[in-house]
Amino acid sequence: MATSYLGRVVRAVGSATLLMALTLPWAQAQPTIQPVGGVWESSAGFEFKKKEGATRRSVSGIACNLSTTKERVCLVAFDEGVEARYATLGAGSMLAHKEVVALRADTGELDAEGAATDGTYFYVTGSHSAKRSDCKSNADSRRVVRFRVDPATGRGARVPPGAPNAALAGYADTDRLWAILQTLPELKGHVGDGKCLGSDPPAAPRLAGQQGVNIEGLAVKAGRLYFGFRGPALDGAGLVLAVDTEALFGGGDPRPTVTRIALGEGRGLRDMVAVEDGFLLLAGPDDSASNQNLGWTVLWWDGRGGPRTVQAKMLAALDVSQVRLRACDREIKPEAITVIAQRQSSYQVLILSDGMCDGGPLEFQIPR
Repeated sequence: MATSYLGRVVRAVGSATLLMALTLPWAQAQPTIQPVGGVWESSAGFEFKKKEGATRRSVSGIACNLSTTKERVCLVAFDEGVEARYATLGAGSMLAHKEVVALRADTGELDAEGAATDGTYFYVTGSHSAKRSDCKSNADSRRVVRFRVDPATGRGARVPPGAPNAALAGYADTDRLWAILQTLPELKGHVGDGKCLGSDPPAAPRLAGQQGVNIEGLAVKAGRLYFGFRGPALDGAGLVLAVDTEALFGGGDPRPTVTRIALGEGRGLRDMVAVEDGFLLLAGPDDSASNQNLGWTVLWWDGRGGPRTVQAKMLAALDVSQVRLRACDREIKPEAITVIAQRQSSYQVLILSDGMCDGGPLEFQIPR
């Protein structure tokens, strides 16, 4: 009877699809979980002078510290413009601050896609990718910035970039990662001018299949910065590049390593965050248009690499189908993750989405 049943399944879904399903990390038993409650309130929301609605709906990264008064203060990054904002997380609410956090001195499109903090610095990375709309290069996105954290407030202790004493306040801005990418066998074929995102770019079909680099995740741990790639995503695996933080900003050997992590066909990394014993990975659709209906998952990775594809532990699939959109929301695309609490049996996380005003914060209890 088991053979007959398996045969019916193979005929229904196709042998290749079944084989893929049986070998993917989430073929292990894992729950599909919904958020705890609804969208968190975000006070009056973030304010911007230009394209306020579009920018409020472009949250792409979050990094949080505890102040000396135990307030959880977060830097929130947006993939529109070159400004970030601060927010304070409370019980079921997010207080959006009005303070403007300029990430660069110019007005070029940084396309900030990831934020991280080690308690000493905030870090923000540009996507390093071509423009999605027309595959044109965006040199302004090939930057990584950092600035010092004031432990008393949890915010950045800094002066605006470009000011005479910016470096003394801990501000640094580097384009060195772009050169590093071009030296790595796993990535150099996907780096260059005009490299389209995904494998089926509608704006430039003659350039299909290039899978240009697109950084969307950032984490920091033990003196190393970890960059998570939405693309390239090949053979069901996403890539994480790790470099020495001080070498990236100050010179010297960055000791780059690239790890392939099994995420499933059509998925790439959308964000990552360091936890006590490794990293939580937020995975979702890669850059190919044909994969945009795939869902989002959360995995745990111990941080170890090697020459072969790493099998991270699948923790949960996210079900956001019942989330009610508000008047200013357009769609739900989870893009940023931060950990509120680590318990013996679960992680309490907050996930923010592109397409929702102020990220539309959603709380999840992720089983460990």
